[in-house]
Order: sequence, then structure tokens, then C-alpha cells
Amino acid sequence: MPDLTIFATPKRFTDRFDRIQRNAITSWARLGPAVEVILIGNDEGTAELAVELGLRHVPEVATSPKGIPLLSDLWAIGQREASAPVALFANADIILFDDVLAAVAAVRAHHDRFLLIGQRTDLELEDTLGDLGEDWACELRRRARVAGTVNSPLWVDWFAFPVGQYPELLPCIIGRPGYDHWLVWHTLERSIPVIDATDAVLAVHQHHDYSHGGGKVAVYEGPDAAYNYGLIGGRKHLRHIGHATERLTPHLDLAPARGAKYALSALHHRASWVIGATAPWRHRVGLDAEALQRLSRRAG
Repeated sequence: MPDLTIFATPKRFTDRFDRIQRNAITSWARLGPAVEVILIGNDEGTAELAVELGLRHVPEVATSPKGIPLLSDLWAIGQREASAPVALFANADIILFDDVLAAVAAVRAHHDRFLLIGQRTDLELEDTLGDLGEDWACELRRRARVAGTVNSPLWVDWFAFPVGQYPELLPCIIGRPGYDHWLVWHTLERSIPVIDATDAVLAVHQHHDYSHGGGKVAVYEGPDAAYNYGLIGGRKHLRHIGHATERLTPHLDLAPARGAKYALSALHHRASWVIGATAPWRHRVGLDAEALQRLSRRAG
């Protein structure tokens, strides 16, 4: 039996997304027999890559009218099909290493229920894993250390949790704003520990544009985003990595989530109504969401 099941729903394998997603999913497949990988959905190229890498493939998943998978069914399938006791959902552009296995094992030693998340490291990567040679993991770690940027706690790109922990979720549209932050809020509301693994797990995010969703504005301000926010019920139901209750140290010890990152996140949440009300003014003076993310990133 594997220790960890990673599941994901890839986009179409076209243009640079072919290379990006192949890199990410291949990194998971190379974690060895301790990891099972399940690809969910039937976008172009998914079935073919599953056969090529010897991965499990579940083609059918509930989708939005535009064909984008829904959180509720996607995670139900991932948990139902998982052979391991812990499942990990990751965006299909995230490269993972064997440190994620050590982190999951360390958390399981202390908690029966948990949500393990962490900040991603953004990296411009034009190579395939094959281009990096047999020691690709070591080379990629070096590049991430030298040229990568640890992004804001606002970005949640992977989630590890015990199978069966989420029997029912909202039918949010995957890949659109809100669902990830709602998941963190939903977990905290159930008094389940949320653990920040940023210091213990390297998750490399390969830079890309938003052409898959019609552009950045369409993704973040379009009807799909509005649909998600309508389901979620507003800012009061949004949390992120900075709201973790515990953190995992580089030595895989659990510690209280204390420090500037968490203090700033708590302050940001208490002032969320002010942030929403002042949005038109902030946009005029250039203090938009990305500027706030930069401030949060510096604090982290």
C-alpha cells in the first residue's frame, strides 16, 4: 500500500502547458512506490500521459458548463479512489520532491486529522526534467534556491489530508479564485489543525500565463470567479496559509504558528471589511491586490 496518493486534474496538454504539466506529474511519478498518482478528468492529453507514466486515470468528473472540474466531485473521487491513508491534491504545475513524504509522516505522528499546506516557490523553468539529467531533483532544488521566489501565503497550490476527512464540499470551480481559501476556512471551522509546511516542503511552481482561462482578468474577475464567491459567502469565509494553527520546522518538528507572517495575516483578516470597502481608492493609487501580496510576502 502506498503512503500517499497524489491526485490532480490537468488542463489540456497544449503549448507550454504540455511541458509544465509533464514536469509536475513526472516529478510525482518519480517519488517511487510510496506514492500513487491519479489523474482525474479527460482534457486533451490526460489519458495519454497516464498510460505513458503508468498512472491511474479516472476520466469522468462533474464539471461546470464550461467543462471545468468541480471541487466537490473532484475531491470525492480523489478520496474514494485513493489507496493510501493520506491524499494530496496539487495543481498540475507544481513540482514536488521526496520531502513531502517526510512532512506527511511527521504530521501523522502527531495528528489523526490535519490539513498540510505550504507556500510555493515560483521559478522560470523552460527545461523538461529530462533536460536536467538523472540528478534533476538536486539541480532543480539548486535553481529554486538561487533563482526562485517564495510566493505569498495567499497562494495555496497543494493540500495534504487524511482520506475521508472531506466527505462533502462545495461545488466550486477548480482553478478559479476562492475555493482554496474556503477550504482552509472550512478546515479551521471544523477545529482541524492547519499546518504550514513552507519551511519543510519545497513546492516549485513553474511560471505560466493565464491563456488557459482567457486571460488573468477573466480568471480572477469573470463569471466563474463570481460563481465561486457566491457559493462561499464572502470574505469572512476565506483563510490562507498565514492563518495556519501550526507550522512544520525544517527539522520536521511541529511548533505553534507564530511570527510576522501569521500576525500580519490575522490583522489582514480583521481589516478585511476595510480592504473591500477601500478597493476603488486603492486601485486608483496603485495599492491593489498584487501590492498587498507583495507586502505579505515580505512579512513571510
